[in-house]
Amino acid sequence: MRLDELATVKTGLVTARKQAKKSSDTIAKYRQLNLRAINARGYIDDTYLEDFLATERLKAEYLTQPGDLVVRLTTPYTAILIDDKWTGLVIPSHFVAIRSNGKILLPEYLYWLLNTDKVKAELQQNISSTMIGTIKPMSYANLNIEVLSIAEQKKIAELNLLARKELYLLEQLMGQKEIYYKEALNKIQKEMRRKKREDN
Repeated sequence: MRLDELATVKTGLVTARKQAKKSSDTIAKYRQLNLRAINARGYIDDTYLEDFLATERLKAEYLTQPGDLVVRLTTPYTAILIDDKWTGLVIPSHFVAIRSNGKILLPEYLYWLLNTDKVKAELQQNISSTMIGTIKPMSYANLNIEVLSIAEQKKIAELNLLARKELYLLEQLMGQKEIYYKEALNKIQKEMRRKKREDN
C-alpha cells in the first residue's frame, strides 16, 4: 500500500509567512526544528533548536505531536519519532510530518522503516535538486509500505527503539569521554610546562 493510504503526509510551515519581524509583533513563541537539530542517527539534538516568534498562534498540524514522524526532504532523509518530550515544536517546510492512526501502521514501525537503507535508496531516485539532494513531499506519500501484522510491527519497533536508545547513550558517553581525556591531557601538558619553568 502507498503511505498516503495509511497515514497523512503534510509539508511543514513556510515560516517566513508567520514569523514576527520584531518582538512587538509577537503573539506566540515556539521552539523550531531545523536540519542541524536532526541527528543522522534519528534523534533530536536540542542544542540546535531555535526560537520561533510567530505573529499568530500556529495550527496544530504545523506543530509536533506524539507519534509523529518528521522527515527531512534533503539528504540523508532522516526520520525522527516524536514523543512527549518533543511535543509542540514548529515543523518548517523542509520537513514533512507523517501521522498514522496506529491501527494498521504503527508510528514506531514506520520510524524504523523510513530509516532503512532500502527506503532511503528509493527516495534518492526522486531527487528534484542535485545540489542539495532535495526530494518532493509526494515522494514520501507514494512510498510503497509493506504492512505487517501489528504483532510483527511491534516486534521490529521494540528492537529498533532499544537499539536507538543504546546507540544514543553510547554516543553521549563517547562525547563525555572525549571531553574527559582532552581535559586530562591539557592538565598534564600544563603541569609539564610549569615543571619545566621551575627547573629552569
